[in-house]
Amino acid sequence: MDIRRATASDLDAVVAIIESQRKQYQKFQPTFWHKAHDSAASTKTFFTTLLVEPDTYFLVSTEGRQVLGFLIARKFAAPPVYAPGGDTWLIDDFAVSEPRYWLGIGEALLSHVSTLVHEHGAAQIVAVCAERDLAKAEVLRRSDLTVASSWWTRPLK
Repeated sequence: MDIRRATASDLDAVVAIIESQRKQYQKFQPTFWHKAHDSAASTKTFFTTLLVEPDTYFLVSTEGRQVLGFLIARKFAAPPVYAPGGDTWLIDDFAVSEPRYWLGIGEALLSHVSTLVHEHGAAQIVAVCAERDLAKAEVLRRSDLTVASSWWTRPLK
């Protein structure tokens, strides 16, 4: 397994991985996680900009030429009423190609980015995870992340 910065040649594989996660998340909560009809195309466009965005780490885990997982960490300003003691890095897009890869590949990606952001003055990382994504949540717990907040939602249709 190799962890490195993502390149444009990784984007099709990364988009396929996140689209698969989106389909699963949509089953967990069909309104909040409702997948847009053009999500793959818009994601590829957005991820292309992240490849060169400062204060962003876009990492992939590969075996040979196959992308098995990815993680995007972006510097995020804490609200002015909180003072975590340094920079916060948000990990919103973080997925693996198969659930069995969370232990191992998911942990390695998270460890790698934690080291990178810590070296750049980060006080904390914040990771997004659906409540029912048990495999991902287990990796976050094993990596010493704790639940800080829960979002509750109700459709108003």
